[in-house]
Amino acid sequence: MWRHCLDTGEHFSVDHRILRSSGAYVWMRSTAQPVHDELGRVVAWYGTLIEGDLPDIAKERFAKAAGETTHQRTGPDGFHSLSRTHPDDRVPAAHAAARAFWTGVPQVTKHRQLQDGGGYRWIETRAEPGYSVSIDVDEVVTDREPPEQTISRFADRVDAEPFRSARTVESLFGNGWAFDAEGRWIYLHPFAQSSLGVTLDDLNAPLAEGYTGWKRLLHPEDYDRVAAEWRHCLKTGDYFNVEFRFKRASGAYVWARTAARPTLDVQGRITGWYGIALDINVYMKTVAALRDRERELSQLVDMVPGHLWRLTADGEPVFFNKRMVDFLGVDVTDIGEPGMSKLEALIQTIHSDDAKPFRDALNWSLVSGEVFSMRYRLRRLDGVYRWMSSRADPLHDQAGQIVQWYGICHDIDDQMHSEEALRKSEQALRELVDALPVNILSFSPDGTMTYASRRYLEQIGSPAAHIGNFDDLARDLAHPEDFPVMFSRASNGFATGQPFVNRFRRRDKFGNYPWIEARAQPLRDASGAILQWYLISIDIEDEVRAQEALRAAQENLSRQSQAASLAELSASIAHEVNQPLAAIVANSHACQRWLAADPPNVERALTTVERVIRDANSAADVVSRIRALFKQSMDGRTLASIDEVMTQARDLLAEEAARRHVSIDLDIDRNLPALLIDRVQVQQVLVNLIRNGIEAMDTLPGDRPLLLRAQSLGSSIRIEVHDQGRGIDFPEKMFEPFFTTKGQGMGMGLAICRSIVESHGGQLWAEKNEPRGAMLIFTLPLDRHQMS
Repeated sequence: MWRHCLDTGEHFSVDHRILRSSGAYVWMRSTAQPVHDELGRVVAWYGTLIEGDLPDIAKERFAKAAGETTHQRTGPDGFHSLSRTHPDDRVPAAHAAARAFWTGVPQVTKHRQLQDGGGYRWIETRAEPGYSVSIDVDEVVTDREPPEQTISRFADRVDAEPFRSARTVESLFGNGWAFDAEGRWIYLHPFAQSSLGVTLDDLNAPLAEGYTGWKRLLHPEDYDRVAAEWRHCLKTGDYFNVEFRFKRASGAYVWARTAARPTLDVQGRITGWYGIALDINVYMKTVAALRDRERELSQLVDMVPGHLWRLTADGEPVFFNKRMVDFLGVDVTDIGEPGMSKLEALIQTIHSDDAKPFRDALNWSLVSGEVFSMRYRLRRLDGVYRWMSSRADPLHDQAGQIVQWYGICHDIDDQMHSEEALRKSEQALRELVDALPVNILSFSPDGTMTYASRRYLEQIGSPAAHIGNFDDLARDLAHPEDFPVMFSRASNGFATGQPFVNRFRRRDKFGNYPWIEARAQPLRDASGAILQWYLISIDIEDEVRAQEALRAAQENLSRQSQAASLAELSASIAHEVNQPLAAIVANSHACQRWLAADPPNVERALTTVERVIRDANSAADVVSRIRALFKQSMDGRTLASIDEVMTQARDLLAEEAARRHVSIDLDIDRNLPALLIDRVQVQQVLVNLIRNGIEAMDTLPGDRPLLLRAQSLGSSIRIEVHDQGRGIDFPEKMFEPFFTTKGQGMGMGLAICRSIVESHGGQLWAEKNEPRGAMLIFTLPLDRHQMS
């Protein structure tokens, strides 16, 4: 900016910071004007430097003031430099820019501007201050013709020094004026006369006795003070420095700051006065706004529901807000005792158990510059200690040095007591959970483990580092033979959100696989979304072993009972059949003797043969009566759905199938007609065939699927039982009574099954299953006459 003015000779106006001898930078306002020789060449510069003392809200407002006040685009066409302004209009234009710069008030003037094609054209120019403020200001508009009289007639009778001094000051600040020794106006710039709406004659017109020329300009509330000061300066020659409100032509009062100095003759007598008037309305409004903001901020600080405090860079307290003062019962200015710093006095109000940690933490923050944050107990005015949560952040200057610490302290006493009660309640709940003879786990909706009870950790141990979710945990702990079924049920439960139950063998920390029963239940929020999955597992090893022992005992008892029943039945049958058979043998021997006689006694032999026939018929009757005991009756047959019969048979063996790791699947055609059957007997057939299939796959590793299929086959329904066992060696002989391949079998099961199926009019046979195993098939007719 200065180089530009040196090159062009334009008015210099800029706001900047200057270094004091103390090392601090302060804001200054500088203006300068060139001095020309007879040829118009710049031979020197004169200017002024005034400390700005700008408030924080306006410290950046003059950043580009210089260039923007002399090179800005203004009016409809705008101008870029005073060099394009008509020579006769340059001084008013420069004065307007100076006023805008010093006062912060936009100035609107008219001047002639050089056009690109040559020639001048009148335009209206708005000179901006080059910055914006947060308060409203009224621009100064001078759209009237400037008054012809700029110098009062009184100036002819006095030394022209006041006038020349006023013009010099005006060249710098744009607001010069001059008085004669008696206090009459002798000079006022035409721009000022236009903006005030007065002339020099108006200002010098007679007033009532005792009033001065300031009466016509000043606010009534300010006149007496200013007039008294002015009379004193006229009498003593003291410098005149006042602030007051004056009225513009628009009728609005604005604040101004004026300064005047006397001119003296060689004898030291006052010959006149010259001075400047700076519009400080923006400054006064800004100060008022800042005061209002400060008052609002102070009220806000006092209303904040917390303790606000401030420390110096070395930690000495310099401010407590009202809430903190009321809490402690002492203000920051009164805290402390002789020989004790204010910080140490503040620490004395902290509970003895917390004082040292507080001191150490704060000292560390003061040294390192890190944020201070701590919870501690602070003594209230009544001596009661309450828990506080405090935090302090450092404030740095432009060099990065800490200049202040600002802190806030919240009363969290109720929160701390609530947290303590919650901790005790949680501890009691944890102890209760740990005392339960079960293992408890919790998982997030995505399967991540979130909790494991102490009993679980003691029995199973902590999961390995790579295990963090249910899937990995299940693969790691579940017995390989149990994992497929267990994981399938769990995955389905997690996917559908339905509770599920699993029985499987789980590895403990000793490498054993005891049986457990695991139950999972979701926890949902009010909208039904799953928040957590809770899983509880119970050790059922003893129960499983007891059930297996009981089942083995029952099976053994059943076999013994069957053997005893069969022996009793056999004895009964032998007893019934023995007599006619013995008679047949005796009569046969007699007949043989009669025929062997010489000559043969044919008559006697025929008689004996008749007796053999009689005894044979008697034996046949005995056998018929025994068969009648086993003959199936039609009285217990009813219409039944084969779908339901098959489902119930599967359910009867579901536990045994799960224990042997067999999955039973149903494949039943839809809309199969009902059958007239003995529901119990057909179910007995299915149970027998299913159990045989399960037992056939005992040695099969991995998955053990068993398929039950029912389909329509013309006039009958075909039922199939598929297993994946070792297959059939004797497909026809296996249905014969007392034939068995089992070590403990009696060989009657399939024979009875075939008898039942055939009594219903159907057939039972066996085939090989592909790719392995056996397939037992039987049919049940739909025609009622075929089942008789």
